Amino acid sequence: MQYVFEERLGVDYSITSDKQQFFSSTHDFKIVYAKENLENEAFFYAHNLLFETDIQKIEVAVRSYNETKILFAHNNNSALPFDVFAAIFYLLSRYEEYLNDPLDKFGNYDYRNSILFKQNILDFPVVEQWIEFLKQILLQHFPSLQFKIHKPKFILSFDIDVAYAYKHRNILRTIGGLAKKIIQRNFNEVKNQLSVLSNKKKDMYDTYDYIFTSLKNKKPIFFFDMGEYGKFDKNPSAKNKNFQALIKGISEKAIVGLHPSYASNSNKNLISTEKNKLEKIIQKQITASRQHYLKLQLPFTYNNLINSNITEDYTIGYSANYGFRAGTCNSFLFFNLINNETTILRLFPFSYMDATLNNYLNLNLEEAEKTISKLVKAVYKYNGVFIPLWHNSTLCNCAEWKGWREVFEHTLKEIDDKKFENLLN
Repeated sequence: MQYVFEERLGVDYSITSDKQQFFSSTHDFKIVYAKENLENEAFFYAHNLLFETDIQKIEVAVRSYNETKILFAHNNNSALPFDVFAAIFYLLSRYEEYLNDPLDKFGNYDYRNSILFKQNILDFPVVEQWIEFLKQILLQHFPSLQFKIHKPKFILSFDIDVAYAYKHRNILRTIGGLAKKIIQRNFNEVKNQLSVLSNKKKDMYDTYDYIFTSLKNKKPIFFFDMGEYGKFDKNPSAKNKNFQALIKGISEKAIVGLHPSYASNSNKNLISTEKNKLEKIIQKQITASRQHYLKLQLPFTYNNLINSNITEDYTIGYSANYGFRAGTCNSFLFFNLINNETTILRLFPFSYMDATLNNYLNLNLEEAEKTISKLVKAVYKYNGVFIPLWHNSTLCNCAEWKGWREVFEHTLKEIDDKKFENLLN
């Protein structure tokens, strides 16, 4: 109710389960959300979901209404043919992710389990459309009701998993990398690495000047992995002066957030340790994060972030497919289903990741640009927040990423053409 009425509609509200209080209230606008109507009020039939405190498998009735798929559909006499509040809560709370469905190879929730994917509406912000249905009903009953006006916004985000391809590694990593390439008889790569190390050639992942030149004063957010070196964590040591200089330089032009390491998912104390490292480098408090490899287990991951004083997280999205994981293109507060409470952690859903389009879906450049345009158009239609996810390494214009700078620049042009506002300014 807080999300629907306050955040999206901009309408103050109060809730009562006391019939006498409801009838005696002098409020001009009153609705009934229950199993049966009370006199001639605007009536919304209620599913059991919001009146329960446990988590269980739910048979979600799906139907089409005004050319849009709806969840928690019913045949009762009601202002809408579905429980709009239960449907929104089901998606925003990520209820389905608590049900122990088969996970992907990284132990993450598999998008193929999602009801939005199964209904072929993952690429569409259905929550915003459902709220439009609700607005229309409310205006029919209360024509003088006024709603908050939203404008389309964007946040450009970058994950720094591997800050440099070759430079600023310790001697053991450097020698080991060269030896591996020699054993594999990959002599072109050996030559390339030696050219970078001897400063004859720029490191291919050092794309930061290109990024900021392309952004043209659009303030972005960068997430840095500060974990110790391991199989999935490849950045230089936090003690490396060159790595520190890179982070400091970026913090002067962008917001810096934490990219909690892959290892932090099995050791919750690492989040605070890595956050402290990053704060020490930039001399600023870190309040934003995005999970490395999008590692997310509910509610435990978010509990760990909250305990580390993180108030914004940008992990909501899938690595293997694009679209709107929670059915929305707007941020919302994380609701902990185990504790049955709203938390202080605000979740920012991203609509696509660069590697999703290239590595997972194998789209060519033209197909990728069309996909991005479709997502931008959807966010623009509902005045949401468009958040793409890019990496410094994927903008190298090399190997399998040859030509993908055009796709990145296409994204920037799309938000410029539609006059999206930067939420970070």
